[in-house]
Amino acid sequence: MFTNKKSLLALSVASAFALTGCFSDDDNNKPVPDDGGDGGDGGVVIVAPEAPAALDFVISGSVVENEEFNVLSNATVKFMENGMPSSNIVAVDGSNAQSLTGAGNFVVTLKEGADLDNVTAIVSAEGYISKVFNVDLTNEDDFDVLTAQFILFTGDSDEVKQEVVKKTLASATTSEEIVADAKIDTTSLATVTLPNGTTLQKGSGETVDPGELSLSVLGLDPTSDTKGSVIPEGLNANNTSGNVAVPVSLADITMTVGETKVKKFLGDTLKVTLAAPSDLDAGETLTVKSLDEDTGVWEDESFVVTKGTGTVSFETDHLTWFSVNKSAAACSTGLSATVTGDAVPAGGLLFIAASSDGLGLSVLPEGATSEDVFSGFALTRYGFSEDAMADVYVFDNEGGLWFESDGEVEVCGTVPVELTRPYEVVSKTLTLSGVCAQDNSQSVDVSNSVVTYNRENKREKSVLKNADGNFDLSGLRAGENYQVKVNFRGLPVVGSNTFTLDSVDDSDMTQEFEFTCNEVTGSGGSGGSGGTGG
Repeated sequence: MFTNKKSLLALSVASAFALTGCFSDDDNNKPVPDDGGDGGDGGVVIVAPEAPAALDFVISGSVVENEEFNVLSNATVKFMENGMPSSNIVAVDGSNAQSLTGAGNFVVTLKEGADLDNVTAIVSAEGYISKVFNVDLTNEDDFDVLTAQFILFTGDSDEVKQEVVKKTLASATTSEEIVADAKIDTTSLATVTLPNGTTLQKGSGETVDPGELSLSVLGLDPTSDTKGSVIPEGLNANNTSGNVAVPVSLADITMTVGETKVKKFLGDTLKVTLAAPSDLDAGETLTVKSLDEDTGVWEDESFVVTKGTGTVSFETDHLTWFSVNKSAAACSTGLSATVTGDAVPAGGLLFIAASSDGLGLSVLPEGATSEDVFSGFALTRYGFSEDAMADVYVFDNEGGLWFESDGEVEVCGTVPVELTRPYEVVSKTLTLSGVCAQDNSQSVDVSNSVVTYNRENKREKSVLKNADGNFDLSGLRAGENYQVKVNFRGLPVVGSNTFTLDSVDDSDMTQEFEFTCNEVTGSGGSGGSGGTGG
């Protein structure tokens, strides 16, 4: 969809589906004697499994590529809190979810009693640029489903270039100068020079063993939307200064010898030169921050930055992501939108502001006509100053484009948004039921399940039960096919937990599943109790 346009979207989106309710089990699913029993001691009783406790909040996540929003099934997601592996993010069955592999789509929740405002997600997939995302949890009490959509870019496009240079080392100390230069045509985006006589070290400070050296530099066009989208989030985390650190130039530098990562240098430093906007103020002081890739936290550096003609340069004694930044006044008023045209559908739409400074994403809720999209604090967190300009887009969660601004608009102010629906959108209500496989007259409470649904290769949307104990599937493209998956959260389903919706319309539907129920030998004259709801 965005081929040959300014690439955008390295984002984490938070949207919500307001689905509430917690209900007791009153479906009379009492165990009954087996018909073959003698009515006395020794009869077989079928006992339905107990329903899991009701969930009131989940994070429905996906990792997708930036062009067609197709899911990256080989993705890995690591959750961090304050630089440490998260102890509060768990799977919906309560198991550990600190690190997820094959996480193109996933559903997690918070551990009971967790008090968490945000969590950091370190996201990677082979062939794509890894990125750090911040997941805002401050609206947990307002919504039941938070959608976290992580969008990754490749390292080779009209605005991004990665260059890898390989050399064989006879020792841990270089015997020649090694240069890696990431160019698009004749324009250098990032150049790194490893001087002769530099000793290479591991993170622990030990020297590396000899072998094949691989020096990689990833550079970005300093004026492109892609730079603001690819940069790992958190550059302005906890910034309350009244100014914002605006990224001027950005690069990711890595080095390995064999399978060992080089993290430090002894005897000399790595020389780094990055492309920079041509309109930098000659008298302006620039600073450098580097990313701790293990924790996802940006840290201040004391490197001296030298400005050239369309370049900035510095020297470093370690390797990672680097951002050269200028300081600018923050926006105090925030960004608002006036919404006209087609109505915002159930499930809401994604509002995106993308520029070379940063990328911000928020939600237009169902039926919105006037909306405060970003607060001043949120714009600071995303890296926008009071003078920032950005392209504005409105998408649905499957990548359908509802609005695109005519060029850049002022971020600090009010943006008129006229929506055009790209296809017919429908919603339908799904009623789930469960019965014991041994006795279909014995019901099983499945209302505390999590339902996810998606088109082929697209992200999964997740829903919890509504006020009637059913599941509202919103934002469906009319006439398309969807796969529906039910996470019964430990209930022992017999057979598959998935089914297909063909050529969807807005008609409601029901689906029944069988479960393995307990068989208890006891008095035929008395029964146990069924499961209880949340």
